[in-house]
Amino acid sequence: MEETQNFETPAQFAPAPKKKINKRFLYLIAFIVFLGVAFLGYSVLGSNKTSQSSQISQTPTPTEFIIPSDTPIPTEKVTDTPIPTEEISETPTPKPTQNPVDSSTGLDRSGLTVTVQNGSGQSGVAKTGVDYLTNLGYDVSSPENADKEDYTGVTIQVKSTSNKYLTLLKNDLAKEYTVSVSTSDLADSFSTDALVIIGK
Repeated sequence: MEETQNFETPAQFAPAPKKKINKRFLYLIAFIVFLGVAFLGYSVLGSNKTSQSSQISQTPTPTEFIIPSDTPIPTEKVTDTPIPTEEISETPTPKPTQNPVDSSTGLDRSGLTVTVQNGSGQSGVAKTGVDYLTNLGYDVSSPENADKEDYTGVTIQVKSTSNKYLTLLKNDLAKEYTVSVSTSDLADSFSTDALVIIGK
């Protein structure tokens, strides 16, 4: 009789079921790792900046030493004499006391704007000139100081566009002052039509 062998088929083991990893748990771990890296990076960078700033602040500033010498050092001469300046009054400019229109030329003096500057070094000179020209009817701005204080006589400059007023202005000023220079070469960029510098 034939022997039949009964082979038992080995039991197949099913693989262990995979546990599902909770995604929230993975996100939490990733977030904690990110925070740790960020904290470490900040602390390393912060300590570098602190050490650099402490090194910078601890660097001593070199001291300048003045070594005496036998050669005298020239110094600027200081004078005790104050330089006179024009005082600008807060009072309104007076109105002209006469008709601003010149009877012989027909020119209206109020059509010429004038700047008066003190070129004498004496206080109040430009203010007197402003009052004189204003009384004649000219449109005069506040008094100013000239670029230097050694002008002689009165210097008159008008713009080329206001050349027709040069003779009238010169004649008006000649009644009170000695006019030494009168030209029509005032720069077009100047703030008024005419410049009068009153010197010594």
